[in-house]
Amino acid sequence: MVANPNPYAGQENPIIPDVDTFKLVAETHKQVAAVAATARDAIKTHYTSPDSLANFIQRHQTPVYVFQGKLLHSFCLWLLGFEPGFIPPRAGLRYRLLQRFLGMQSRFSQKETHGQTTGFHFDHGVFVLTQPLFTVGFISHQLHHWLAYRSGMKGYSDRSQQLYRDFWGKNQGRIGQEVYKMKAEDMRALKAAINRDLEALQFLKEIADEILIPARQARRIPHGKASA
Repeated sequence: MVANPNPYAGQENPIIPDVDTFKLVAETHKQVAAVAATARDAIKTHYTSPDSLANFIQRHQTPVYVFQGKLLHSFCLWLLGFEPGFIPPRAGLRYRLLQRFLGMQSRFSQKETHGQTTGFHFDHGVFVLTQPLFTVGFISHQLHHWLAYRSGMKGYSDRSQQLYRDFWGKNQGRIGQEVYKMKAEDMRALKAAINRDLEALQFLKEIADEILIPARQARRIPHGKASA
């Protein structure tokens, strides 16, 4: 008979946790790799234009709104507590108000909604972009977040996102004493949000080197503008 490796299972044991940390880390790494592979496939097919990427997202029932450089739209977005990009679904009033606001804009101008105007929903979040951010690079970065959320990865809960906004807005990305005073669940929530953004940034760097930059250089060759 094999002895129980954790005789304190079911009790508070600071030495041997009930959670298999190594297994959890390995599973997370698998999820990260799977999300990156799916995102890379999407970029390889739709990197030719931001319109193509936006249409791909909307074909998967997630709406994409593009504000045509109107400061009022950006101000209203900020007033509701959101930033341009992929916005995960939230519980509560603010997300419902966001849906109403976006619905009003699409009724006033079909240009605000990209591509199709039916067949999507807000259950998997929404992309809200300004015209300057309507680029293949920015959408690729946000698409990685969208796929990570849809795969069930942590870091997109209301609490995680609020902590992450505070981390950058109030602390400018610096870890101070207030972080060490957080509850354990808040520290894990913040760590998950930071990890998801680091993964998305790493993905953007990789596809820029692998796909986007070579494609741009290839387009310049016929005009004699490619660098040596």
